[in-house]
Amino acid sequence: MNIIIAQQEAQRAAFVVEKAAQEKQSIIIKAQGEARSAELIGEAIKNKPGFLALREIEAARDIAAIMANSSNKVMLDSDTLLLNVGHVTANQQKK
Repeated sequence: MNIIIAQQEAQRAAFVVEKAAQEKQSIIIKAQGEARSAELIGEAIKNKPGFLALREIEAARDIAAIMANSSNKVMLDSDTLLLNVGHVTANQQKK
């Protein structure tokens, strides 16, 4: 009986170790993906100035959609909501 219990405990311990190893590998892969994503975004911003403007417009659209579907009524100006995207074209025309 004690042998069976010891075997079960050994199997549980092996399972816990394997699960921890898989979680560690998952965290490493996620971090590598996030690092690569940051590199690509940095390159896009540097090489294509319109990329940042596009991201601002996408963020403004997402915020507007969330606010439109919210039952809460909040009065905020367009600058606070990042909806004042007119400055993007003005800044690009200056260059």
